[in-house]
Amino acid sequence: MTKVDVRSEMVHRGPVKNRSCTDVVCLIIFIAFLVGWGIIGFYGFTLGDPQRLLHPTDSNGRICGVDETLKDKPYLFYFDLTRCADPSVLIKGCPTPQVCVKTCPTENFVAIAAAAQIGEALTKTKLICKENVTVSQMSVKELVDKGHCASYYLQSEPMTGRCIPSLTNMSDSVIFSNSITRTLDVPIEEIVNGTIGLAQLLNAGQTFDRIFQDYSETWWIILIGLAISMIISLFWIVLMRFAAGPMVWLSIIGILALQGVGFWYCFERYSELKDVQGGSNQTLAQMAFTTNLGTYLELKETWLAFLIILGISMTVIILMLIFLRNRIRIAIALIGHASKAVGSIMSTLIFPIFPWVFQVLVIGYFSAVALYAASIGKSTFKVVGPDNTTNINCSCTSVIDSLGTCIPLGFEQICDSQCPGSTCRFFETGGNYYVTVLQIYNLFGLFWGLFFVSALAEIVLAGAFASWYWAFNKPRDVPAYPLTNSLFRAIFYHLGTVAFGSLIIAIIRSIRVLLEYLDRKVREYSDTCCSRTMMCLCKCCFWMLERFMRFVNRNAFVLCAINGTGFCQSASEAFLLLLRNVARVAVLDKVTDFLLFIGRLVIVTAMGILSFYVFTNRIHYINEYIPPTNYYMVPIITTVLGAYFISGLFFSVYTMAIDTIFLCFLQDTEINDGSPEKPFYMSQELMEILGKKNKL
Repeated sequence: MTKVDVRSEMVHRGPVKNRSCTDVVCLIIFIAFLVGWGIIGFYGFTLGDPQRLLHPTDSNGRICGVDETLKDKPYLFYFDLTRCADPSVLIKGCPTPQVCVKTCPTENFVAIAAAAQIGEALTKTKLICKENVTVSQMSVKELVDKGHCASYYLQSEPMTGRCIPSLTNMSDSVIFSNSITRTLDVPIEEIVNGTIGLAQLLNAGQTFDRIFQDYSETWWIILIGLAISMIISLFWIVLMRFAAGPMVWLSIIGILALQGVGFWYCFERYSELKDVQGGSNQTLAQMAFTTNLGTYLELKETWLAFLIILGISMTVIILMLIFLRNRIRIAIALIGHASKAVGSIMSTLIFPIFPWVFQVLVIGYFSAVALYAASIGKSTFKVVGPDNTTNINCSCTSVIDSLGTCIPLGFEQICDSQCPGSTCRFFETGGNYYVTVLQIYNLFGLFWGLFFVSALAEIVLAGAFASWYWAFNKPRDVPAYPLTNSLFRAIFYHLGTVAFGSLIIAIIRSIRVLLEYLDRKVREYSDTCCSRTMMCLCKCCFWMLERFMRFVNRNAFVLCAINGTGFCQSASEAFLLLLRNVARVAVLDKVTDFLLFIGRLVIVTAMGILSFYVFTNRIHYINEYIPPTNYYMVPIITTVLGAYFISGLFFSVYTMAIDTIFLCFLQDTEINDGSPEKPFYMSQELMEILGKKNKL
């Protein structure tokens, strides 16, 4: 039996039943990687403490309200708020001493002014100082000048565990403002700016509370909106089964009509301006640059450019319709074929929920490991200078190493004179080399895990739709439970192939992330035109490589699901098969993208408009059932994003059906000839378009 006869026998039976495991080595590597990922998770969960990242810490790195010595001090107090006005506090923190306190200040207080008014003894009882400071041995001025105690504090309120001054009380107190300005030589505006800078960072907590409240009140309405988007998505798939052809042809005619009108209008404007003397005869090169776009519309060259562009576009579309009309008809017929396949195997519309759940679990595990791993290790302290930068030029080597790491308890006593204006401040938890390696491993695990789940879903759907295509009498000859059988085949035989394909995409995505990191570093240290151009080219190349490999992977999984071959062989056969039919591939891809784009645009836009009218109380019949919200855009955006996601789930199944049936169709045309021994499995409509028929 020849090679063609063997392939013919394989295809006639649809997905082969007698198959063996493929790419076993890749499966072993993937399992070993998962074991390593699990060990990293255990290591992080055992040694990490996320409370270090989630709760405020004082200048010694201790967690307020959590550390054994600070159980009764849950709030963080900042000595000098003027140091918090710099935007860099969002990343580096506020470069001022920070201590944990039992309660936030309830009054406005200036230490030196108070000492002059009420005496040293009473003033010392109101001071907020660092630990292990004996206030009785020094005067109030010495305590303030040496940085042991805060020189002032303001009436504050706790916000996400931090003491944030009340701007209203501060700005209303003219006497207190004058006292600070006169005593400390610090304008009240700087304190206000520092408070605003810190409050902007912490206001997110209250905002999240309001958003959570909106979700708790409107969740049932959001679920109804998502259910409606699911129904519309299903209806659109059914609609494409019957109206794919009219939708495509009407869209093409509409585009040509709009371009024709635009061509005529541009020609009229060009003719009018051609006969006008003056500014319209200027060229673009002679005209000075301006942001007023209307100025360019007064030039005949502008309308001539529009005229040429529209003329070329119309010519290209008309030539495509003339020479590719049969291929467009084939693409439309295949889309209708795919709609019938999805309608026959309705379980495929529910199946994407399961991969989505597993992807959520992968993301959740990654987030937990990243959080715990980031909190592994000891607290690191660094010398911070007056300009909020790490100052490593201090000569106090007894408590400072070459990297600027310091010992907080001995810094002030030993290094005050060598490092004037600098403080030894908590910098981060962990941050060592091993934690960085764990985070890189964890990030790669996220990519490989997500792409593995996605690839497994693709190969399962491909097997189900291939079973439908290679049934001669549809749907009578379609095997029972095609989706379940395809799932079992993929799990028992082809997890190695899934791991192989997803590993390639994960490696490319990791390289893209590395390029983004390098791009940021290059912009920091050598922001030149040449460097930006090179980085842009590299990122563009790897983006295109990822898109190409995703295309190869998807088609490789289709042939793997049908023929039971390994990844390399399936990818090679699929690529050569598509290369021999490149014109059909291009037309089908663009027609499919166009229809799915219209579908998602209609669904998302409809749900956005509907949710806007609902949550802004513009539908009077249901206003009494709609609860008030703090931010009405929160449920609207959630509904729109949910509609986009749900339509993506349905259309991903539809896209996979089209890709699978298209490859099966190409195999059908190459292997079969319509004879009784090798009949065509395609629909009657496709055979009529190709001028073929079964002789039996």
